[in-house]
Amino acid sequence: MITILINNIDVSSQIDWASAEVEQILTSEIDTARFAVKQYGSKTFVPAIGQEVSISDGATKIFGGYIISVDQEELSGANGLLYSVQASDYTATLAGPMVSASYLNQTGAQIIAAMISAYAPAFTVNNVIAPFTIVKMIYNNVPLDQAIKKLADTYKYEWYVDENKDVHFFPQFSNPAPFSVTDNNGIYVKDTFKRTIDGSQMVNQVIVRGGEGDGTSITDVITISGSLTQSVILPFKFTGLQIWLDTGSGYVAQTVGVYGTDAAAGFNCLYSYSDSVLYFPAALASATKLKFTGIPKIIILSTVKDSASISAYGLKVKMINDSSILDLSVARSRAKAELAAYLNQSDSVTFDTKTAGLRAGQTINVTSTKRTINTNYLIKRLVFKTYSATNFIYSADLITQNLYSLNELLQKLLTPPAEDPNDTVIAETILIDLNTINISELIRVMSPSLVLQNLSAAENIQKDPLGAGVEPTWVLGPYTPTSPTDPKRWGHLDGSLKLY
Repeated sequence: MITILINNIDVSSQIDWASAEVEQILTSEIDTARFAVKQYGSKTFVPAIGQEVSISDGATKIFGGYIISVDQEELSGANGLLYSVQASDYTATLAGPMVSASYLNQTGAQIIAAMISAYAPAFTVNNVIAPFTIVKMIYNNVPLDQAIKKLADTYKYEWYVDENKDVHFFPQFSNPAPFSVTDNNGIYVKDTFKRTIDGSQMVNQVIVRGGEGDGTSITDVITISGSLTQSVILPFKFTGLQIWLDTGSGYVAQTVGVYGTDAAAGFNCLYSYSDSVLYFPAALASATKLKFTGIPKIIILSTVKDSASISAYGLKVKMINDSSILDLSVARSRAKAELAAYLNQSDSVTFDTKTAGLRAGQTINVTSTKRTINTNYLIKRLVFKTYSATNFIYSADLITQNLYSLNELLQKLLTPPAEDPNDTVIAETILIDLNTINISELIRVMSPSLVLQNLSAAENIQKDPLGAGVEPTWVLGPYTPTSPTDPKRWGHLDGSLKLY
């Protein structure tokens, strides 16, 4: 029995079962579900963006997630509407939370548990298997799903979120399917088993040519012949170059400047890195010994091959030029990864089954006597389709581990490198609270009123108390008369006062 719930409402009776499909992609990639909901008569439920979807095959839940798109059209043959729904699994919600945290001396399981608890508490970590200890891990505003992926990529683990919001984290190729496939155990539907073997991309020798990397420190001596030598060509481009000269009394250290940048007067010699030439201000005397030491810059070149494959299939060479590789160990790792990915023929299998229990990312053993197969495959893709209103059929797409490694390698090459975490960066989180504020204003209109009042004014006239022609008593100032009858006034030396 197939059951589809939307926001915990059973809408199974409104489903167009021919449209129902669930697609699981390898591990952490986002799974999708598609189905159509019919709305007519008493069937009134309408799906909407963001609603939660749960799909079960009998007692087994095979999908959990949220609606991301809804198309609406007329329902053929009825007075109603048909809603074509697409949903993404719960993994998509982990792309939203941004992790800003540092973790010191913790296991992978502890780090994942801490991140889920802090940034996605609705999820669980019941199936996280990561006992390895990490000395230091720093995230500066990294999406939660990418933070988990970084751990998985670093330690060759896989991860995904299941239909119950539980995080699974486990070593690659360590998640077995609940059953295997044989010629006669009835797992695959008759006439659906198909195997493809492709040797067109086989490679048994890989050459990686990188940029200029650091070699091992070199110390050597050059003896000057003749008396005209003013410039000396060194055998390599050097970093950390040191020079000594011995004219017969022992070696004397020379100061080395940069040709084209430093003034010659400030140094014993100038070094041109681009052509690895030393320039001296004057010709060196014959028999002068020039000792040099430094780190030579060498072209990084690594070759990895498989002799058995060369003997069986002939030499098949792949040349990789990558100037960003500046370390020999990195070049070797790249060459080994490419050889492992391309060494063998690619082998893939597809079949249909009505037996539930498979999941993308599981390893499944396929044994077939008539096909001469006894191989562990990885379930790359699993599509659940309805073949009746009550049952699913499962289409499985299997690949070998080396083909998975090739796909993983190509994906990494096409993905821009993530910026390395820097513990000197301060991660700032700014939260914006969007709310609507209502402001009301009360305005009162006052009616004007006329007020009539009688106003009176009184006049107080003060006469000079001394009378006309009488001079006041002049005093030194400043001075303010105490009353209208006070005869004293402030005198001025250049006017009313005189000095005798």
